[in-house]
Amino acid sequence: MELPEGASVKLLREEVVKCPVCGKESMKVSIYSYDMPMIGPVIMVVGKCSECGYKFVDIRTWESKGDQKIEFKVEDEKDLNTLVLRSSTASLEIPELQAELTPGPASQGFLTTVEGVLQRFKDIIEYLCKDAHDEKEKAECEKRLEVLKEMLEGKRKFTIIIRDPEGHSKIASEKAKEEVKRSEEGMKK
Repeated sequence: MELPEGASVKLLREEVVKCPVCGKESMKVSIYSYDMPMIGPVIMVVGKCSECGYKFVDIRTWESKGDQKIEFKVEDEKDLNTLVLRSSTASLEIPELQAELTPGPASQGFLTTVEGVLQRFKDIIEYLCKDAHDEKEKAECEKRLEVLKEMLEGKRKFTIIIRDPEGHSKIASEKAKEEVKRSEEGMKK
């Protein structure tokens, strides 16, 4: 991993635990902190099993903001380069595409650009198109792929909405609108 000048990754903790796949005590888990430009402090958790090869990577902002909603309007090609950090607890939606990534039990956080988010959706939709059962489904898939192509080329405006109940996600733009719902317990502190 190439780091910007003056940046450093700090190892916070490392241990060997039981692998969730093979069940052996052979999974090395490392937790790092990193002050990332444009995002701020993040925590990265990296795990790899030396027996079966299972691995995972998770990333999240250091600070939790509470139940959070982030909305970002992509208006031109320049916005496609905006950084997006989606934590493992967050859902990510593009309403204009009628598509959403939701977290599951094995969900991993990711750091990418808006273009990278679109590419993830494109990969999923292409996979689903191959499995289309009839002409109507296939036509709907092709229509979504055409809309996605226009989005990737910066020719179509769209919105990215992240909902994160733990508040560990971020879109690195001043244009990103963030709402935080504080629980009553959190307000008392």
